[in-house]
Amino acid sequence: MIGQFGVGFYSAYLVADKVVVTSRSCESEEANKWESSAGGTFTVTPDEAFDMPRGTRIQLLLKPDNLEFLEEKKVKEIIKKHSEFINFEI
Repeated sequence: MIGQFGVGFYSAYLVADKVVVTSRSCESEEANKWESSAGGTFTVTPDEAFDMPRGTRIQLLLKPDNLEFLEEKKVKEIIKKHSEFINFEI
């Protein structure tokens, strides 16, 4: 599964029990949802409820001991620490 998205993406499982990636390339295409709880297995299903005309949404269903990452202050701190060098707004 590491080769599917890369090592950086795979690190999401350090804090999450499950990852859901929903994506649509353009309005005329159907959206698809990729879900995995690690362990090497995943599912891909159509997602008619995806409410964006195009784009990707990544959801991390956090492990109970990592709920601090839901706090706005913590998220801003992490973004600032790791993204100061990026030339566009996150």
